[in-house]
Amino acid sequence: RTFPAEVDAIQKADISFRVNGKIQNIFVKEGDQVKKGQVLAELDPTDFEITLKDREASFATAKANYDRAVELVAKGAISKVDHDNLRASFHTAKANLNSAEQDLIYTKLKANFDGLIAKRYVENFEEVILSKKIFALEDVSSLKIIIDVPENLMIAVDKSQNRDRGLYAKFDTIRDKQFPLKFREATTKADPKTKTFKVTLEMASSENYNILPGMTGTVYVEMFQSESHANTPISLPVSAIVSDNAKQATVWIVDEKTMTVKPKNITPGAMSGDSMRVNGLNPGDRVVIAGASFLRENMKVTLLETGEQPE
Repeated sequence: RTFPAEVDAIQKADISFRVNGKIQNIFVKEGDQVKKGQVLAELDPTDFEITLKDREASFATAKANYDRAVELVAKGAISKVDHDNLRASFHTAKANLNSAEQDLIYTKLKANFDGLIAKRYVENFEEVILSKKIFALEDVSSLKIIIDVPENLMIAVDKSQNRDRGLYAKFDTIRDKQFPLKFREATTKADPKTKTFKVTLEMASSENYNILPGMTGTVYVEMFQSESHANTPISLPVSAIVSDNAKQATVWIVDEKTMTVKPKNITPGAMSGDSMRVNGLNPGDRVVIAGASFLRENMKVTLLETGEQPE
């Protein structure tokens, strides 16, 4: 079966400064590869340095007063209340100094992890406030491939089976190339509008092809083990099966290169609801299930735009 898929980074984050200020330098461009801890941009540190010097002076005074208070209270020269007030002032000055030192550190914006600068949201010398997005950072050392699985297929998946069985991705512009996938995670609550479950797969980053987040592809997956074996009965919607003039049960097979149809004889089996078990199909056959009675040989067809297309 095939599913439309979207590519995403294995890890991504919008990063921002943790203090207000004016951007003084931007060191990277969109598309640059960066390392964890690398400085990407910095704010003008002048105001922060002035504040730090003021806090250092206040701390030095508070520490000297507190050190004297410790000696004097031991001699009984000052009251315990005065000693406690000076101690509180000392700890407040120390906290203010630590805050000023940290704010100065925050004027340099560093990468949270190895990755690519996917997007830059600001220009140099721009005034920014804390939490304003500066860069979008994406880790593409491996990729997430996201698909939506309808509830009628999700409910039938045997969780005891190997979830990585028959999983691979293909991209329209990269012909005859399959990219192996691994199961990563799946939501357990359906989207209220589409009634589909989001399934995330993982793909190793390609050394030869520039596959990036936001691109689209197709995921091929063996949903049920029986679908991978020839001459095994396969369930089809009853709407896919028609009879020719000789009363022979027939389905229409789509040639995916020309998008034309040809009839193929099958052997019908037991029915269950709106489905019928049939023999005579091969793995990979794409069968028309809508409007089959109106088709003729070599007629051009198109795919319906749905969240899931049975291969």
